[in-house]
Amino acid sequence: MGKAEENECELLFTNELVDGDRGTVRPRDPATPRYVVGIGASAGGLEALTALISHLPVNLGICYVVIQHLSPTYRSMMAQLLGRDTEMAVREAEDGGQLEANTIFIAPANHNLTLQGDSFVLVETPPRVAPKPSVNVFLASLAEARGDDAIGVILSGTGSDGAQAIGGIKAAGGFTFAQEPASAKYSGMPQAAIDTGTIDWVLPPEQIAQRIADIARSREHLAPPETNFGSASTLKKLLLKVRQHTKVDLNGYKENTVWRRIERRMAANRMVTLEEYLAHVDAVPDELDLLYKDVLISVTSFFRDAPAFEALGNVLEGLLREKRPGDELRVWVAGCATGEEAYSIAMLLCERSGAALANLRVQIFATDLDLNAMALARKGVYSSAAVGTLDPELVARYFVPRNDAYEVSKTLREMVVFARQDLVQDPPFLRLDLITCRNVLIYFQSELQARILSVFHYALRPEGFLFLGKSENVYQQDSLFGPVHKDARIFRRENVLTRPNLSGGSFILSPADRAGAEVEKIVEKSAATLYQESAARFYQPPGILINGNFAILHLQGKVGDFLNVGDGRPSFDLPHLIRKEFSADLQTLLHQARHKQGSAYGRPRTLKLADGKRLVRMVIHALEANTANGMFLVVFEAVAKSRSAVGTAIGEAGATVRELEDEIIAMREHLQAVIEELETSNEEMQALNEEVQAANEELQSSNEELEASNEELQATNEELTTVNEELQIKSAQLLEFNYDLESIQSCIG
Repeated sequence: MGKAEENECELLFTNELVDGDRGTVRPRDPATPRYVVGIGASAGGLEALTALISHLPVNLGICYVVIQHLSPTYRSMMAQLLGRDTEMAVREAEDGGQLEANTIFIAPANHNLTLQGDSFVLVETPPRVAPKPSVNVFLASLAEARGDDAIGVILSGTGSDGAQAIGGIKAAGGFTFAQEPASAKYSGMPQAAIDTGTIDWVLPPEQIAQRIADIARSREHLAPPETNFGSASTLKKLLLKVRQHTKVDLNGYKENTVWRRIERRMAANRMVTLEEYLAHVDAVPDELDLLYKDVLISVTSFFRDAPAFEALGNVLEGLLREKRPGDELRVWVAGCATGEEAYSIAMLLCERSGAALANLRVQIFATDLDLNAMALARKGVYSSAAVGTLDPELVARYFVPRNDAYEVSKTLREMVVFARQDLVQDPPFLRLDLITCRNVLIYFQSELQARILSVFHYALRPEGFLFLGKSENVYQQDSLFGPVHKDARIFRRENVLTRPNLSGGSFILSPADRAGAEVEKIVEKSAATLYQESAARFYQPPGILINGNFAILHLQGKVGDFLNVGDGRPSFDLPHLIRKEFSADLQTLLHQARHKQGSAYGRPRTLKLADGKRLVRMVIHALEANTANGMFLVVFEAVAKSRSAVGTAIGEAGATVRELEDEIIAMREHLQAVIEELETSNEEMQALNEEVQAANEELQSSNEELEASNEELQATNEELTTVNEELQIKSAQLLEFNYDLESIQSCIG
């Protein structure tokens, strides 16, 4: 794997470098084009290209690059033909040539064209790889080199070239187009791109030209990020709408990442302020789905960062040596995108274990939020460009050629189970030997990163391994993981006790955010309301309202006697604030109250307060039933001493013994509650696993049926390809005859 692939994630972020904390984009070199448009076409592409080029304004400051499939021996006249329909310069791209604004470049035959920085690089194509030049190869390099300044267009053609790489442009923040299949002579390429779910617009060529012009012009007038972020309430309303519509909370994502995606959608809709965009969202609710898909960045490749995977292979060898025949080997690939990483892990296990893998029960769980990306992962079909970075021996062992693409072997496919999962809200898989979560945490704020790392620690077996991306680390939870290979970002689980947040519901929103999300209603207080508030103030014991995650939502009465507030950053987590006399009872009582949907009573505790010693017990009442999180009221009740207690002098030693005995009883109850929670969680995960396995079997059955249909289609496609090549030859001969005829006529005239 080359250096470009290793640094793909960093290059994506290079296009989003900001100054300060409000997302101000650094200015680019004005000599370079504002956008670079990659246009892929094949059979029937000349007509579509002519319609597109002829409707493009000349002075947009954009560079266009046309990738048209050509026979290696065919002398293309594409530049002359397109030059008739535009005033822009049209010429063939040359090795080392520079991008130019208001210019159309044509990829030469028998070469793959790539982009490095602002320069073209011609690459000889291997004889076995088709088609030529590759649309996938150029679009992948375009996404890497230009990021959110890239635009990808797929026009008429057979096959699926371009479909694999078009998603990379969208993931980098660029825009994507596909020709409306009904307007294309051959709908194979545009339809394949549409099927990926990463196309922004499906339009006829003339309308694609108009939309490109709109994007270029609207970006010039887009309000600066600091102006839009000045309206914090508007942004908050927008993110709330996204959460309500998709059940995914973006508040924990890094601000700059979210802003770049919002800015992209604003440019796509020709809007310049956040208020305009919010009004558009209200009028067109489907826009929320488009924004949501933009935020889900799905950029990956096979064995991304090869040295890191080599180090992981060494770790897996040691892990495999510890396994005995019949043991489970469980791996979780979190944020699997289109599946390349999951299949890379499967290949690595096969390569490092040999025949011994057949004696183990291997389960690789690959999860992601993006259903479109997961649909591609389940199919397991990848372009020649996608597998081009792999060792040819690996391709021969683990892939089956399918015309211009490659399908993963049945051996790999049966090792991987794909399922949708939200890292922020859904419970994890358990008893895992390895978790890989690469280039996902970098999009989250540090608080959310810490929470997810604690969940990973909980999900791993003792001595299990965590594999992160090149730009990620565990410094937020360094007590939970120890380094195994720092450069490769491989860590081992430390055997320390933690209390991860496994409850349903969002990990992100603070209590204040949740309260602020509701519309406030101001009503005049009635006499009954005034009485209730007064009674609660003067006669109700001190209490704390919490949710199922122990987050404090509201305080009532004089609760300061029962909380310890120290120096440093304030916390709303009750276990960190409550006095040590009640800390052992807290989780046990909450579990009992949730289980009974009633009240749970703790043992009386003797507290030394400013006004002397008092006997107090903690009571927790469940307030909401049948909810994932629940609401609970923690009350501190004063307990009256009995007459015998008053008349009996208890020595200090006896009191200490009694307190220790009470603590032992409380710890036993707490331990039992923890055991019950673990058993319940284990049963739920087993049920989930069985459901996933059943779904996997159904998908495998469907896949076999699709394989049979695909083979028939491949045979038909090969026949059509042969006919198409013959037509291209005849067309080229006809063009030559026409030019000769024109020359003769001009001489005669």
